[in-house]
Order: sequence, then C-alpha cells, then structure tokens
Amino acid sequence: MIVKPVFTAVFRRLRRNQQGQVLALTAISMIGLCGVAGFAVDVGVWYQAHRKQQAIADAAALAAAGDLPANTVQATTDAQAYAAKNGGAAATISFSSQYLPNDTITVQAARTVPSYFLKALGINSADVKATSVARAENLGSAWGAAPFGIINTQPEIAGPNCPCFGVATTLDLDKIGPGGFGIINIDGSHGGSGPGTLADWIVNGCDCSTATPVSLYSDPGAKFNSSQVKNAMDAMIGKNLLFPVYDTISGNGANLQYHVIGFAGFNLAGYEFKGNSGSIDGSFVKVDWQGSGTSDTSTYFGATTTQLVG
Repeated sequence: MIVKPVFTAVFRRLRRNQQGQVLALTAISMIGLCGVAGFAVDVGVWYQAHRKQQAIADAAALAAAGDLPANTVQATTDAQAYAAKNGGAAATISFSSQYLPNDTITVQAARTVPSYFLKALGINSADVKATSVARAENLGSAWGAAPFGIINTQPEIAGPNCPCFGVATTLDLDKIGPGGFGIINIDGSHGGSGPGTLADWIVNGCDCSTATPVSLYSDPGAKFNSSQVKNAMDAMIGKNLLFPVYDTISGNGANLQYHVIGFAGFNLAGYEFKGNSGSIDGSFVKVDWQGSGTSDTSTYFGATTTQLVG
C-alpha cells in the first residue's frame, strides 16, 4: 500500500507553501501597520506644533495690536519680538482697516517640523502654519479710569491731525460750573466721594467699569487740594492715567453732570493745585486699556482695547 505516503508528502508540501505565504503577508502587513503607526505619531507631533504656532501667533498679534492704529512700525517690531520670545517667528505681518486706519493686524507664524517614522515613506517634514488676527478698537467702556475730566475740545486730542501724542500739555482744572472743578465721580455715584476715594482712583483707577456715552455727576469742590490727592498724584508722576473725556455739562453743584463720551491716556509729568484752581502737566499717550471696544470712531482720543478677531 503506497497511497498513504504519497498523500502525506503532498500535504507536507502544501503546508510549507502556506507557511511561506503567511510570512510574506505578515511582512507586507507589518509595513502597512508601521506606516499607519508612523502616520499617527508624526501627525500628533505636527498637531502639537501647530497649537504652539497658534499660541505664538496669538501672542504676537495681541502685543502688536496695542500699538495700533498709531504706529504700524512699532507694531511690526513688537510682533516679531513676541514671536521670538515665545520660541517662534512671525513669518508674515500685514495691516488692514476695519473702523480706524490700520487698526487690524494679521500675523502668521510658521516653522518646519521634521517627521520621524514617516521618513521611511519619503516624508521628511511638514510646514506648520498658524494665523491670528487682532484688532485695536476705540475704547468705549473702560475699567480703572481716573477722576479728572477733559473737555473734548482740548487741542491735543481734537486739533487737526490729532490726537497728538508726546506733546507737552497742560490740563486746566479751573472752575467749570457752580461747584465743579473737573472732578468726576467715575463710579457713577451722586455726591462727594471724599479725598481718600479720589486718591485711590488716581493711583489704582476706579474699581468699576465706565461705559460711554454716560452722564456722570461731579464731585463738588476743589478737593484736589487735599494731602491725600496730592500724595496720590506724586505717586503717579511718570505713569499713565486714563481720563474720561466729556463734551457738555449740565446742572450745578452736586447735581452738575459731565456727559462723558470717551477716554484718553495721559502721562503725568507734574501738577499744581492751589486754592480754587489747578492744573495737570504731561502729554497724551496712546494706551491699550482694559475694557470693551466700540465701532464709533468719532470719540477716538487715543485709548483702545485689543482683542483677537480671527
């Protein structure tokens, strides 16, 4: 009987052939699995790199927007500096206008990220880019304003080609109306706030949000003569304050009201308070302040607030 040995030999040959096919298929599958695993790992690395570039672009755009709309040259410098500070580079920087000329900046941060596993498939790197858009809007509602009001006809903020920054300016606090000396209850209260409160508003700004347009009561009397107010002014020399800007007044005494329409930044250089008159010396400055913006550009006096818009 020779049938059994013949079948046995054939079976063994078939099994060897199948084993060879399995090895080949396994090898091919491993290449595919490695490719998928490599793709997942490298894409994850690229995604993290993109998130970092987005953070860099956002930081650069916000830092630069604080200079707008007044100074695109400084905005460009700040965008590049902040990008470098955060470990990146601002690839492209451009400006556009929404409400004010050059009030919007677009920053693109980019870098080339190497691959690791995908090099086996000929993919050596990926270009990762992120774009951020920030805007400086006219300050319509402010947190932390000081209590001295400025008339909107002040030449340095209302004259031709103004607001004019860095120009030596004297703000008069002479008698404005019956009982009024340019001191405003910036917190919206009615009646005297007291020298201590006024001093705190000068040094720290009012712990309140002031939205414009709004009518605010006068703090009656020449309270700038108090030692507390003078000490506060001494502490703020060389620093920026945010003053409310008004266009009209109404009433008198404790009922005198200022119609506040906007805000202006002022760098304090000195002051003179004596009797029923006073003056503040310094210069108007471009400030980026905490608050919310407005699309109304007619009340722009140099104070803005910045936000990411894209």
